[in-house]
Formats: sequence, structure tokens, C-alpha cells
Amino acid sequence: MSCHIFKKASGTRLRLWLDEAPPSMDSTRCYLWESKVFASGEGTPHRKSVAAEIARPVGGLTVYGLLSVTLDQSIKTQGLQVNVPIERTKGESWSLSLAPSYDKVLTGFAAEYMPGLFKGIEDLSEGTLPSFGILSFDRMAHSDIGSSIDIFRELTRAIVRALAMEQVPETPDEAFALLEA
Repeated sequence: MSCHIFKKASGTRLRLWLDEAPPSMDSTRCYLWESKVFASGEGTPHRKSVAAEIARPVGGLTVYGLLSVTLDQSIKTQGLQVNVPIERTKGESWSLSLAPSYDKVLTGFAAEYMPGLFKGIEDLSEGTLPSFGILSFDRMAHSDIGSSIDIFRELTRAIVRALAMEQVPETPDEAFALLEA
């Protein structure tokens, strides 16, 4: 269990929780929005849960997102089942975010960002995806202005790749490589 923060000279910050959840943020208690099954991959998971948070300054705003996932391989499935929830409310304020204090960050799954989660899974090669199991997204935080489908697509790629990491990234370059397409 560990939490790691990485920074770039540009001011971008990435925080990874490996087999640990973000503090003071409860797992979602919401409805299943959509579930899809992806072809079996060849990736070998070394973790059961990962969360990633990014704050990237761009001009006068900060691109922001936080996403958490849990992998359950106790049930043999045909392929990788991916469950994405949805909440009916806007969520609660989360003060522990990497976003600047003037950004309003809310917890909870917002419908507008959900397509990015499935797109992020589709971006990954079969060598990265676990061979079977149930991958459940369970925590999300987003800002009123700086969040987008694209940032959640990047975060999805990062957390699925991090499930298969044997070693914790040691440098910012290694950590930020998790986000790349």
C-alpha cells in the first residue's frame, strides 16, 4: 500500500495510490451506468486497486481528474468485464485534491465523463489488459471547469497500466508514461 506524487517542471502533478484508496473519499454508492466485456488480455495484474489523480496547468486553468479502480479476479469471467457507475447528484466537495484551491473539485461519477473510461480501455493493447476479472470504477473526482472526457481517458489508461506494474515508478518520466496513448 502506497501513495506517490510526481511533478514535472511544467507544474503538472500526478498522484498514484497503489493498493490504497484516496483518503476521505468513500467508494461510490451509485447505480451501474454501463458494463462492457472486453476481449481477454495477456496482462498480469500485480495489484487489486489503483487510483490516479492529475492536475495539469494549461493557460489560466488546471486540467484535473481523479479516478480509482478495483480488480476482482475471484470470479472467472470470459474476458474483462468493466463496470462504470453513475451518480444522480453532483457530488460532494473534496478538499484534498491536487487542484488549486480556487478550483471547485467534486467527488462522484458525472455522466459527461463516462465515455472517456471505456475509450481509455479501448486504447490499451491486449498485452496490458488483464486476462479476466471484473474491473470496477469506484471513485472519481472532477472540477467544474478543468475536467474533460480526455483527461478521464488518460487516467483510465494510467490506472489499468499501473495494475500490471511490478515496480513503483521511480521518476516522473516513468510515472507520466502511464498516461500516454
